[in-house]
Amino acid sequence: MPLKVLIVGTDVATLTLALILEQAGIDYLVLEPQEAVPVVAGAITLHPTVLPLLEQLDLKDDLLFFSQPLEHVDILDADTEYITSYDYSQWQTRYGSWTRFMSRPEYCDMVLNKLPESKVLFNKQIVRISTLEGCENSLFSDEHGRQDSILDSDIREKEPPQLGVVCTCADGSIYSAHILVGDVDSRIDRKVDVTQQPQPSQPQHVDNRIDRKVDVTQQPQQLQPQQSIVRCRRLGTGSSMISGGASGDSPVREVQYFVSGITEPLDPQRIPLLREDTTQLRLVIDAKSPFSWWAATLVDNRIAWQVTKRVSLSEKSTLPEDVGLGDDPSRILHQISPSMMCPLGGTMAQLVLWTSRFQTSCKRWDDQRVPSTTSSSRVLLLGEACRKVIPLFGQAVDESILDALALGEALFNLPSTELCDIKTAFELYHKERSSRREVAIGEARDLDQLLRSKRYLRSLYRSMVLNYTPKYILDKKNDTKYSYRPQASFLSLVPDYGTVPPNKDSLPGGNVTREGERRIPGREKNWAS
Repeated sequence: MPLKVLIVGTDVATLTLALILEQAGIDYLVLEPQEAVPVVAGAITLHPTVLPLLEQLDLKDDLLFFSQPLEHVDILDADTEYITSYDYSQWQTRYGSWTRFMSRPEYCDMVLNKLPESKVLFNKQIVRISTLEGCENSLFSDEHGRQDSILDSDIREKEPPQLGVVCTCADGSIYSAHILVGDVDSRIDRKVDVTQQPQPSQPQHVDNRIDRKVDVTQQPQQLQPQQSIVRCRRLGTGSSMISGGASGDSPVREVQYFVSGITEPLDPQRIPLLREDTTQLRLVIDAKSPFSWWAATLVDNRIAWQVTKRVSLSEKSTLPEDVGLGDDPSRILHQISPSMMCPLGGTMAQLVLWTSRFQTSCKRWDDQRVPSTTSSSRVLLLGEACRKVIPLFGQAVDESILDALALGEALFNLPSTELCDIKTAFELYHKERSSRREVAIGEARDLDQLLRSKRYLRSLYRSMVLNYTPKYILDKKNDTKYSYRPQASFLSLVPDYGTVPPNKDSLPGGNVTREGERRIPGREKNWAS
């Protein structure tokens, strides 16, 4: 029987995975608990690492329309005095494309529009999940016939499946598949009930077995109002997020709260930087407070902004109320001082006033360890919240998209739907991504400490690293990182435009397009345009 995949939640990783499965011809269904894609305000940075894949997925024209090139990032102090810059101006030549900058909601909408409407169902609040662990040749033993698609499992007259993953929603609908993939915000790991495959001699009464094994006392997670003032999404917070993990091995020592938003369209006469055809992103480091912030121009004369507050729980000066900021993120907005200068002009308080309350959200990050597995061999967590990548300069988003590609490749090459093969596919996925994930985590952590450290010696070290590191060393480091430009093996390869060739790990099946070797009609247009 063909593989069937259930996806819970609609964020960057899960929607990208859905589009990859759509292109790969794998049956899938997306279940979103809310009535629309949750608004996670803010912006994302897409580096050359992921742009070849997005071009394969036929997203290039949309990206050129909704995003702008990002040529450099300026680092300023609290008085908006220049400290240094990160220069991306040569990336188009070296790696084939500019880094692109766009709003996160527009990315999600862009991908969602590429998916068939029948494949994405809203208002599907999952109240329980049952999985059976065993090696089977077919997911269904229904004497009435095979299941043609996941949607067929919602027909009440049919007998529910005996093996696999069964998701029961609050509206009474039931969906089943071979595997389940979700983001951590969906909290699917809390609802999973794992049952070992019954012995053949035992009678198999599917309905009764599910009712016995599932904790029916668990109440559905309350839906958040669609128009809440601020949404707080926790980024990987240990055992409370993922079952069976060892996250409690190390205590939380640091918490960061990220409050972000997107303004309404503004007058370019008032903010001249909006007239630029490239994104102007400027980061402010305040050595006298726990805050840092940035602002960047978007298409359509809007500004994306973010204010970060760092709370070190190891310091005696930590205020008790700071620990609970994630439960009431609007308190961070109230702490924005009128003296916080906006690096694009004006103040950060003005940007907040120009931002609709429905375009403001919050993320929480802490340094506690997070395991990458769940208690079931059929359930996989995907997305930014599954890793400890600090959301800085697009690292977390890039890694989420690459996770989706690696999982899509593993599922496309799945030899059968037996659980032993599913386990092997998940192991290959983790093996493919674990080393690169750890590198990304380390890079993000080091960069965060370098940029946001308040100590004098660290500030001096930051100035030396950012302003006096030889260019050839920076180029070598970037070449090593951005020569990884993977593409999906089951899609037509797109030409590579960079002078620095992709490394061997990027080559699907050992092939890569170089020097216009396998150009695809209609795709000769360069990313720089």
